Amino acid sequence: MVPIAQLNKDYSLITDKSGNSIYSQGWFGKFTKSNHLKLNPFETVLLLERKKIEVVDTNKESLPVSKVVAFFSENIQNFLVHYLLYKDLRGRGYVVKKHSIIGKYFELYERGATPNKAKHLALVVPMIEGVLFNIDDIDQIVSEAKKINKQLIFAVIDSLGDVSYYSVSELEFEAVNKNIGEEIK
Repeated sequence: MVPIAQLNKDYSLITDKSGNSIYSQGWFGKFTKSNHLKLNPFETVLLLERKKIEVVDTNKESLPVSKVVAFFSENIQNFLVHYLLYKDLRGRGYVVKKHSIIGKYFELYERGATPNKAKHLALVVPMIEGVLFNIDDIDQIVSEAKKINKQLIFAVIDSLGDVSYYSVSELEFEAVNKNIGEEIK
């Protein structure tokens, strides 16, 4: 029998001991003070798709993946785009967690990482292909990653759900003391 997760506004909760196996089989979720396993929306949908959990509503009725995705999409901006990135990274074997300080980014850990021996690899920023970004926003993201000493990867999700990854580093410009007009002549 698969563990049952109770759906909440922005997470699901496994209240029995079956949460231990979910946690240990890929570092899914986070334990609460009352020892329940709290799954974020991305973990919830992925585990439901993989048939590792069953998700129920407040009436204890089992929900299909489509209803759970629709539910989280109502409450979380760009949920599906972020989920596609999460699913792609998990499908490649990486452990992925929401960044605790900057909640719209993901933290990427090595393949097969466990909580006690996790090697952090990068901060991954989801971007939607065709949606313009302000250069100041990109500069702020790069500065934030530098401030917390994390490698930065932009993940661009296209209209087909395919993900392309781009490593990003800070670019610094130097002032030139020469008259530019003289060099052009």
